[in-house]
Amino acid sequence: MKTLSIYCESFGCQMNAYDSEGIMSLLEKRGHSVVGSPEAADCIVVNTCSVRERAELRALGRLRDLSRHHGATIVVCGCMAQRLGTTLFDLVPAVRIVAGTNAYGLLPDAIMEAVESGGRFTLLTPGDASYPAPGASGREGRVSCYVAIVKGCENYCSYCIVPYLRGNVQSRDADSIVEEITNLVERGAREVTLLGQNVIAYLHGSTGFTGLARRVLEETGIRRLRFLTSHPRDVGADVFELMASNSRFSSHIHLPVQAGNNRILAAMNRGLTRERYLETVREARSIVPEIAITTDIIVGFPSETDADFRETLDIVREARFEAAFTFQYSPRSGTAASLLTDDVPPEVKRERLRLLNAAVQEQRGAILRAQLGADAEILLDGAVQKGEYRFLKGRTPQFRNVLVPCGHLQEGDIVHVVLKRLVNFTFEGEVAAER
Repeated sequence: MKTLSIYCESFGCQMNAYDSEGIMSLLEKRGHSVVGSPEAADCIVVNTCSVRERAELRALGRLRDLSRHHGATIVVCGCMAQRLGTTLFDLVPAVRIVAGTNAYGLLPDAIMEAVESGGRFTLLTPGDASYPAPGASGREGRVSCYVAIVKGCENYCSYCIVPYLRGNVQSRDADSIVEEITNLVERGAREVTLLGQNVIAYLHGSTGFTGLARRVLEETGIRRLRFLTSHPRDVGADVFELMASNSRFSSHIHLPVQAGNNRILAAMNRGLTRERYLETVREARSIVPEIAITTDIIVGFPSETDADFRETLDIVREARFEAAFTFQYSPRSGTAASLLTDDVPPEVKRERLRLLNAAVQEQRGAILRAQLGADAEILLDGAVQKGEYRFLKGRTPQFRNVLVPCGHLQEGDIVHVVLKRLVNFTFEGEVAAER
């Protein structure tokens, strides 16, 4: 059988990065090799994002750039492929395969057929819809790894295209997740992040998210366990109680609020109120006082007034968000919100985004400055060169960035440091004791 050299680029979220690793693993099992540049590739795989228009425009621009590699078979997969389908052949004529989010298991055969025949193939209906969990190759020796445990979403927030592209919630078998993490630990992983569009919705048989997390902590040697992303409506006290009882379950939660006004939240179909969200935040801090809470926020949703926006600024301060991914609303074709009039002027959206970012940064700075002089446990996961000095970088359990002088330390070490300085929201620490 002919073997190919495969190059892959991934756009968007951590789930896409995980899926890309899984696709490469499937292809490697067929004897193909992964290469580090498109110039060296017989086949180029681009995994795309469709969450915002800008993400699609970036991917289309990159695909047109990659089209100059005339000898390569170009494959487009991911959310944009699922949304645009055969339209991609017109937008980027060099594309040979368009593969949707549930058809990755069909890719190895389709790629070989495309290479041999020069034809075009569209894979938008499920073939093997199971997760192509990444193999060892590409993750050997990594300190921090992602593991997808659930895919799909059934919340149908009015602004979001994901449920239409990723389908209903499907949870992996808990045994396979524990086995994957065990294998990662054997290959050097110290930290794992459990992934899902709504990771907290995990349910396989009688095992829910907290039950799975408990199994991972009890049955594997992973030193740190994280998770992304959670719909606040589904988060209960059991998650925070597990954090409080096991220091290996990191005390950080990403809890998207999206807006601080109840009328806007209802228009977004978020399924919760401002009061319910803040109740969850208070419960989290009562059980895990040191927890860090991060979020997502959209400004300029249709009909948002200045008064509505002020409530969003208020919730930033009341919830004490440590960081936030912030966005200007833009309509996504196919979503419920796209039927609404996009009536907030662009200049108003920009100004609200500026004010929101300033409020988030002010809050973040205050939280971090309060940590100066504190002791923190750091997992070192990479190196950074700053001028003539070389540092190792790491994160606290609350996901705070810390740099420490290299000395005799190495990636994967877990050290205790004193947080001495704060520069642009990154701590510089001095090692207090090693573990």
